[in-house]
Amino acid sequence: MYRRILVPMEREGSKEAHLWHATQLASELRAELHLLHVIPVVSSDEYFFQQIQVEAGSRGARRKAEAEDYFRRLEEQMRQRGIAIHTEIVFSTRPEDEAILEYAAQSACDLIVLPNLRRSLLSRWIQGNIPARVQRRSSIPVLFVSEEVEQ
Repeated sequence: MYRRILVPMEREGSKEAHLWHATQLASELRAELHLLHVIPVVSSDEYFFQQIQVEAGSRGARRKAEAEDYFRRLEEQMRQRGIAIHTEIVFSTRPEDEAILEYAAQSACDLIVLPNLRRSLLSRWIQGNIPARVQRRSSIPVLFVSEEVEQ
């Protein structure tokens, strides 16, 4: 049924019910689990401005290092459970939903698992609703998991 399951991840410490659910699904289906962390950067035609966003000591570099540490721990846990796992950290000048869908297409993922975020209308308007945009634009199935699901 599903062979490659994509799970876009936030930083460590955020709720992970959708990851837990995707892990169970991958284990039962013997599917590959693809964990993706998108780090947005500001688009610029100036090379210098692009570089300062990702060079050592920058906010982007710190976010990447944190994600790498987090993914290393998750990889170890998944491999101990016998789950094939791939991790990717992407710097993107495009909106996060577009970066997620591009990765899904390039990696031939056939399911995207996202958290069903409970946020106010004002919060969605200010911060955007990436999972909803992914759902609207995706050509592959999207599974939403409530973050209140018992693990």
